[in-house]
Amino acid sequence: MEHKESSSKLAQTVSDYASQCVKCALCLPHCPTYLLTKDENESPRGRIALFQALAQEKLPLSEKAQTHLDQCLGCRACERVCPAHVEYGQLLTFGRTLLKQLPSKGPLPKTPFTTRFLSWIATKPSLLQALHWLLWGLDKSGLRRLARFVKLPSLFGLSSLDNLLSGVSKPYHFQPHYAAIGTERGSVMLFTGCISSLCDQETLAASIYVLRHLGMDVYIPSSQTCCGAIASHAGDMAQAYHLAKQNNQALMGITKKVDYVITTATGCSAVLQEYATHFSSDTNLEDATDLSSFSHKVMDIVTFIQHHEWPLSVIPKPLPLRVMLHTPCTRRNVLKSTADPEQLLARIPELTWKSFRSTQCCGAAGTYMLDHPDLAEPLAKQLLSELDDIQVDYIATSNIGCALHLQKQLKTRNPAITLGHPVILLARALGF
Repeated sequence: MEHKESSSKLAQTVSDYASQCVKCALCLPHCPTYLLTKDENESPRGRIALFQALAQEKLPLSEKAQTHLDQCLGCRACERVCPAHVEYGQLLTFGRTLLKQLPSKGPLPKTPFTTRFLSWIATKPSLLQALHWLLWGLDKSGLRRLARFVKLPSLFGLSSLDNLLSGVSKPYHFQPHYAAIGTERGSVMLFTGCISSLCDQETLAASIYVLRHLGMDVYIPSSQTCCGAIASHAGDMAQAYHLAKQNNQALMGITKKVDYVITTATGCSAVLQEYATHFSSDTNLEDATDLSSFSHKVMDIVTFIQHHEWPLSVIPKPLPLRVMLHTPCTRRNVLKSTADPEQLLARIPELTWKSFRSTQCCGAAGTYMLDHPDLAEPLAKQLLSELDDIQVDYIATSNIGCALHLQKQLKTRNPAITLGHPVILLARALGF
């Protein structure tokens, strides 16, 4: 009875969010999957109608309906342009949670093994670190090349993940605390995430370097874990809530008062900032912990750098590079801070930059690039086609998922181009 009441309450929540839509269709030209397929079911309006019909039990959950809803990137471009201010991100999160509780008409699409493995290991920091050492060791010894030659990753169903996680750097052990350089101006917790800690330690190290030079004490609690994005995107809100509470406990465990929780991936920033709205007593979590104090402290590293007062001694040196700036969907549509990376790059002497003209999703979207490569890869190729007629040394993006997805395409298309986080460029200009 209790489960049925919870499901009914969730269905009402989904129906209420769906009812915000006035079906004007102004979102359609901004939806990447609609533009690729020209299928109304692959549009925000179509998906909202599907969620509403399922929540109101006017339509049974079928493989076809599940596929249309799964193929939403969650880029939230529709939310940014919606005149009715439909909270599509909330609808998508709770709608996918509801799908897990609905009876189905026939078999439903299965989550690929690669995604299930990544979801499992991302929440286990010790195993993630072991995987990091394993991948680095295999690369260093040449055994990984041999394993690919005999198609071992394919045998275990991990070929797509193996391709995505190629060329990891040597694991680096971060200290729990780094003291500010010069006069202390505040303290922060650096959120390392799961995939960033595996594939983007250079960005984490560069962030520590810059933050310390800006006068920040930096704390990195070992008890922090995945932000919960993979779980919430999959509709597993119970797991996402468990991770949220663990991250909140990690913050509370720091003995010194922390002013901000700094993130290096905009995808994590978006999820962490929405803890307070996703996990509360009015969103089907009866024992919900108040996570608003955590969410209010969260700030993206680029935004923090731009809006924090710099010591007079911090002066970037020239860095003569031609940079192409990529703006992740989470920065554009959720954090709404597109000017911050532009202004950060403008601080670096002799660095020239321009932004990609396209404002559409690159196709990464969390595990989407693994689950739906037939849609994700054309989006990345479409974006990178802008490089055909220009000379670029570096592509700067502030989301690890986008970086991995675009890097995979660059290997064969533009192997000479380096791809990394904007904070790495600033750190280099400061002597990193």
